Amino acid sequence: MSYSFNYDLGKLPREFFRDVAKLVDKKDLHKKFGGLSKLIVKKFKVDETLGINSKDAISIVEDLTKVYVKNMIYAEDFKKAKSKILLLPHCCRKYIDFRCKAKFDPKYSSYSCTHCSEDCLANKATKLGESKGYRVFILAGGSCIIKILDKVKCDAVLGIGCTEELILGAKFIKSKNKIGKGLPLTKNGCLNTKFNIESLKKELV
Repeated sequence: MSYSFNYDLGKLPREFFRDVAKLVDKKDLHKKFGGLSKLIVKKFKVDETLGINSKDAISIVEDLTKVYVKNMIYAEDFKKAKSKILLLPHCCRKYIDFRCKAKFDPKYSSYSCTHCSEDCLANKATKLGESKGYRVFILAGGSCIIKILDKVKCDAVLGIGCTEELILGAKFIKSKNKIGKGLPLTKNGCLNTKFNIESLKKELV
């Protein structure tokens, strides 16, 4: 399940993400969570910039914060984990038709990148992940994670997706006694979704 609206966080200034990070550092986060999220939305005019209503804008900030908090909590455990996998959303591929040469594996209900397009985000992420020893899967859908974790032995999972899906996925990963981290998409939707490749480099520990 994903948001009923689309967004492109790339339209927001870098300071937006810095303020969200500051929100994560608040010791009394649980008390001021909603109020601080509203302030960030108002400060950066998130609703106006993204063309969504204020309620949805607040949801994005709150969900981003939840993902950042979980990443912070499990950072050390994730770093120490020996075997890791990287899960990519299929919508980040340059093409989602016959021009994409990724191979579908029914065993895992996912794709494996064949590096057909140098400027494809999925290709870049796959190369980065594999260079760090990660096994990489391109998910055809969120439910594919169930089959993958049932068949693949790993200690930790780094997933890329919209924040709502990352939060749901984190619960399932935890139920499988594995360590999870998430990297939010900066632009969601059904195709041409985006994430920050430099941020991925930092997460691939």
